[in-house]
Amino acid sequence: METVKVWMSSPAVVARDTETLPRAREMLAAEGIRRLPVVNTTGDLVGIVTEGDINRVSDSPNSDGHAYNLYYRIHDLPLREVMRRPVITVTPDTPLHEAAHLMLAWRITGLPVLEHGHITGVITVSDMLRRIIWDAGDAAPGLLRERSTGLN
Repeated sequence: METVKVWMSSPAVVARDTETLPRAREMLAAEGIRRLPVVNTTGDLVGIVTEGDINRVSDSPNSDGHAYNLYYRIHDLPLREVMRRPVITVTPDTPLHEAAHLMLAWRITGLPVLEHGHITGVITVSDMLRRIIWDAGDAAPGLLRERSTGLN
């Protein structure tokens, strides 16, 4: 049975809970990802923030119905104020189909992967699609990145 470990993205790109929304947005753009697991000072996973979460906060109207000035609204807002929790997670040994079931059940597109309580990677819908394409033997050059096991 194939597990998450084979197809997850590793190492995980994470953000501290003290990071600001603009910094998180920069990290997402620089890494080409859509979600950031959020950790505390000891490296424990405490939440997750997505591109959508950041956009919702950035575009939130104030009580008068006017859009906040983006700079003042989010410049100093730490991730711990907007992150989602609790976080649905899996382990490297979780069967791939169970991870897919969790994503469907919770209507999410990615799951942090925890090993011994610390984040070691992230498994996403895109990773699962790569697996299906790999299985079909129909991958266009460059479509599949190296798997975490080092296999092509």
